[in-house]
Amino acid sequence: MGNSGKFMAFLAGAAAGAAIGLLMAPDKGDVTREKLSRQADDLLSDLEDQWEQSYAKIRDLANNAIEEAEKLSAQAQEKVDDNA
Repeated sequence: MGNSGKFMAFLAGAAAGAAIGLLMAPDKGDVTREKLSRQADDLLSDLEDQWEQSYAKIRDLANNAIEEAEKLSAQAQEKVDDNA
């Protein structure tokens, strides 16, 4: 399963858990709302962590691609210069 599939499964699980939690809530409304607020904050924090990790991976891949392109360009220029 790719990262986007895992992310969607995570969101679906979080939503299902929240829905079940609401249906099964033994607490008063204000207590339930506080719990939901904390869960939402936790979910947001997890999403931010996932975003930061994904962004770092993409940035690293882009930097590696740029470095490889620069190496290939330098090699091509050397061959052109050698044949000139």
